[in-house]
Order: sequence, then structure tokens, then C-alpha cells
Amino acid sequence: MMRSLYAGVSGLKTHQTKMDVIGNNIANVNTPGFKSSRTTFSDVFSQTQQAASSPTETRGGVNPRQIGLGVNVESIDLNFTDSSPQSTGKNTDLSLSGNGLFYLKGGEQEYYTRNGNFMFDEEGYLTMPGNGLRVQGWNATDGVLNTNGLATDVVVPVGRTMEATATDQITYAGNLNKEELTIKSISVTQATGGDLTKVQTLDGNTTTSVNVDGVNAMSATITMSDGSTIHVTSGYYEVGKSVPVTTLATIYDSLGGKHQVTLLIDKDPSTVDSTANDEAKATAAKDADGNPITDADGNPVYNNRWRVYIAPGVGELGPASADFTNSFERSEENGNPEADGSSMEGQMNNGKVSYLYFSDTGRFITTGQEDLPVISFSYGDGNGATSGQQTNIDFTTLTQYASNTTSFPTNNGNTAGILQSLAVDGNGIVTGTYTNGLTRAEAQIAIAQFSNTGGLTKVGTTIYQQSNNSGVANIKTVSDFGLTVLASALEMSNVDLANEFADMIVTQRGFQANSKMTTVADEMLETLINMKR
Repeated sequence: MMRSLYAGVSGLKTHQTKMDVIGNNIANVNTPGFKSSRTTFSDVFSQTQQAASSPTETRGGVNPRQIGLGVNVESIDLNFTDSSPQSTGKNTDLSLSGNGLFYLKGGEQEYYTRNGNFMFDEEGYLTMPGNGLRVQGWNATDGVLNTNGLATDVVVPVGRTMEATATDQITYAGNLNKEELTIKSISVTQATGGDLTKVQTLDGNTTTSVNVDGVNAMSATITMSDGSTIHVTSGYYEVGKSVPVTTLATIYDSLGGKHQVTLLIDKDPSTVDSTANDEAKATAAKDADGNPITDADGNPVYNNRWRVYIAPGVGELGPASADFTNSFERSEENGNPEADGSSMEGQMNNGKVSYLYFSDTGRFITTGQEDLPVISFSYGDGNGATSGQQTNIDFTTLTQYASNTTSFPTNNGNTAGILQSLAVDGNGIVTGTYTNGLTRAEAQIAIAQFSNTGGLTKVGTTIYQQSNNSGVANIKTVSDFGLTVLASALEMSNVDLANEFADMIVTQRGFQANSKMTTVADEMLETLINMKR
């Protein structure tokens, strides 16, 4: 009789525990990053009244007779399934998907959470504002991230600056049209007061090269190899070469001063220089019958060589005029450019023209120098930038296909800048945007993963700590685990109200049934006691 009473009591207790879990789930239905729990039951050890017996030759076996002693809470399990992200518009709010948690620290204590409600504090530390715990990750050095070391506090100080750096590399990308036409003849119209003696000629009548600048000549009519003509009022042109492709390369000096150098690229199918071993680099052009194409003097014409040179200045002629002078403007720390009257002078490869060679498949082979072309700079008084600056020019990604010319340069180097804003990408990389228009990586957020996430210990405020059954935290980047971070959003609670309400009904009925059993057991005891009367 007493067993049924205690079994009913155990049922009341376990169902009360389950109702407590359900109540906590429903209470946190709007808690960001909250993970719901579930309660599972198991029966208590049974009392054996008669043990089982084996069958004999004349009788069958007998099953044991056991009476259960009630119910117990077997486990309260965490449900770490993902929930939907909710957009917040706050760029430091982060929603994490997949099997991982954000890694936090408070002093030497380590914590973990799915609640990505973060913000930068007064000192620039990325923290949870509700408890001050600091988000862990790897801080970049001058935009370079190294995630091989231990994770540390993510910090991006307010007012961080980006130093000015000088340009030491210009990289060309794109294509040079293999079928580019060449110039057959040039006809010059003299400007008022102009001096045609400054225009190079072959025999006094045929113009072989001209720098149309409005000083030496007003304009020029160019006849191409297919008989078509173009009219130009500026630029440098040379018979036997293609119309130059004009590119504008940007150069920054050591103080962040911005300079622009005009580099011309034209097709040069003329005779190569055998003394420079150019013959081994060039490929003779052939006609439809496979015969080599020659110029008027019988020299082979090469179809895979291009020239690169600095645009001549006013009054200068030819690519051999490799010296140049540009006006100078320096960007001050406040971001406002200030013209100080300084000048920049430079020279490309000691005044030599650079040649580019391409294979029959259109791929870049080499340049006319042993090393990549170099531009050397010196700066006039009042600048203060380091003179003797050298910038390499890389053409190795250029191609020569029979398609439009799309050559353009990109460069490194920059002016000084101040941190303007921060953003976080899908890999957890914190990127800073500066007033000089550049962006760079500032930090990367660390992610923790456990063998048994459900074994973590809750310590309140939607954070967890490692337990004896969770395993040791494996700290890596978002991409290392194949996870995704969504910025300006928070992961909502994964509580399913429909399931919780259904569980509430089942739990309520279970509690009522156990309550009824306890009442009936009490009435039976009362009947037993009344038998004495």
C-alpha cells in the first residue's frame, strides 16, 4: 500500500520538475541565443518479489515478479539546434550558425555563449554589455591576421590611425589586343606660333613621330595600317607602332603624397634588338601561307612585342624621354590635400624603354630587362618625402589575345587615415574603414567547439562554462569549422512554443493523474485503518 503512495509522490515531483523546465523555456522565448531544455524520465529501481526461474523438462520458465518504486528525472538535456537570425541593424551584433559558440573571458575565467549581443567599450574592447565579458579572437598587425597563436581580447582602439606607406609595387592586369592596328602615316597641322622643327621627321616630309600638345602642333591626322584615319589633338604617336594605350599609375611617397604617372603601352612589331637577345623572346609574324612577314627593308616583323614608357612631357619627343616631372599634393593628417608647390621627378629604368613579350598562346613571357621595370623618384624642396623611392612594375598577369585592350594598373601604398567605421563579415573578420578610403582587417573573432555541447554548464546570462562531460574547448576560426557569422543580427531563442504548450498539457495531465493516485492510496489506507472500528 505504501509503495503506491510513494510512487505517486515521485510522479508529482518529477512532473513538477518538468513543468519548471517548461516554464523556464517559455520565460526565455525572446532571449537572444537561448537554447531550450527538455526533461526525460526513467523508472526507479524495482522491488523483486520473486526472481525468474529457468524452464525444466516438465515445466516452463517463470518470469520475475517486480514492483516499480516510482519515477525519476533521468536527464535535463540542452537543445543546441540553430534558431533563426533576427536583424537588428547594429553592426556589432552577431548571429552564429552551426555547432559553435563565441569565446569569452572574464579575467582568467573562460565562458561561451550563442548570444552575439556585443559592443565596443570605452577602451575599444569588444564585450558583452550585460556582463562586461570580453570577446576573444586574434588582433591584426597592420592589417595582417595570424590565427596560429592563442586567442586574446579583441580590441580596436577608438581613433586608430593608418600610417602612410610608399608605393613599391604597381601591377598591371587585363589584355593587349593581338590584332591592334599600327600607324602607317601621320599628318600634322601646325599651331599658331608652333614649331614643327620639334616634330621628328624621316626625310623632312614624312612625320615619323609627334607629340601633339598644342605647342609644337595643333592636331594630327593618323592613318592606320588598314587605311582608316583618326584625328587627334593630344598624345604621342609614332609610325610603325600602334596608337598608345594610356594608363594612369598612382604613386604614393613616404608621407602619403599622391602622384600620378602616365605610362604608355603600344605595340612595337619592328625589328628586335639582337644585342639584347630579344630574338629569343619574339616570334616572327607570318602570313596566311606561313611565310614570315618582313618590313620594307626585309627585316622580320614581330607580332608579340609591346613597349612601355613614360609619357613625354610638353616639348619632349619619343619614349627615350623617360624623365618626368609631376606636380605634388600631400594629404595632411586631417585628410585635406595641401598643395605645397613641390615637384616629383622620376625616371624609368635609367631612361630605357621596357619591352613586353608574349607567347603564341597569348601568355606573358618576359620583359626586356632581367628584372621587372622600375621607376625611381626624387622629390623637390618643401616635400620632405624620402627621395630615391623605387617602384616595381609587374606585367606578368597581362595577356595578348585577339580581343579588346583592357589594360589597367593597380598599386599599393596609401595616404594616412583615421578609423571611421567597423564591420564584421561572414568569417568573423572585423574590418575597419579609414578616412583615406582604404579598408583593412583589424581582428578575427574566435569560435569554440565542444565534443558534447549539451554537457556545458549554464551559469546565467546565456553563457556557459566547460564541464567534466563537455570535453575541452577547441578554439579556431569560423571558416575552420565551416560555420557562418551574420552581422547586424542576433540569433533568436530556439524555444518552440507549440511544443512547449503541448508538453505543458501532457505534464499537467501526468501531474493530475499522480495526484489522483496519491489520493486513492490515501483513501485505501483510511479504509484499512477503519477496519479496526
